[in-house]
Amino acid sequence: MATNSSTRGWTARRPAAALARALRDYPRRNPLTFVYLVAVCIGLLVLGRLLPGHTADQLKIAISTNPHNMAHRPILVLLASPLFAATDSGLVSHLLIIGGGVGICMAALERRFGALRTVAVFLLANAVATAVATSVAAAAIHSGRYPAQWWDGYDYGISYGVLAVAAAATPLVPGPAVARWLWALAVFAYPFASADWFGLVPNFATIGHETAAAFGLAAGYHLELKTVSRQAAAWRPSARASNS
Repeated sequence: MATNSSTRGWTARRPAAALARALRDYPRRNPLTFVYLVAVCIGLLVLGRLLPGHTADQLKIAISTNPHNMAHRPILVLLASPLFAATDSGLVSHLLIIGGGVGICMAALERRFGALRTVAVFLLANAVATAVATSVAAAAIHSGRYPAQWWDGYDYGISYGVLAVAAAATPLVPGPAVARWLWALAVFAYPFASADWFGLVPNFATIGHETAAAFGLAAGYHLELKTVSRQAAAWRPSARASNS
């Protein structure tokens, strides 16, 4: 009985030890993702807790990728907005976007494709999605379909880039092909859970999220095909050398 109890205790400690080891090695294995996670958490703390309400609101407007800011200072808001998670999101949303999207999906891309390619997917998807969403917003505001206050209202956050990263991770999902397509379907369906509709047109943030997901999915499969081809090319000479 003592042996069985000892064995059960050792078995129970194995997952905890593995988790502790993974957390300890996380910054070394995923340096880019770790730095970005820290930056996002600091930004969330500053906007949500440290700054006075009025100052925080002013900063949110200043970094928003709304039509007004995109017309006057596009580079600034495109670089600043993805550093701050939306403070009005709930705990579940933060766990999914920051924990799942950044902590897991971005880390997987970084390990598979490298930091530079991961940054490129994130920033390019964010820029493309913002350009599409802002163009739709400007046209819909002028036509009266969208509220006029959206012209210079709040529209900041990390979700465009993160949704692209989550979609780009599709080819890395283990298991049969159906698991990857279910993952992609979930990524594309997620924005519609909180969409507002104006006739047949959703709010422009939903359009931006769908654009980012499409960009990320295409980029992920493109990078995976290039990686597999590069690995196959590197393997062939070594295989010929071994045979000779």
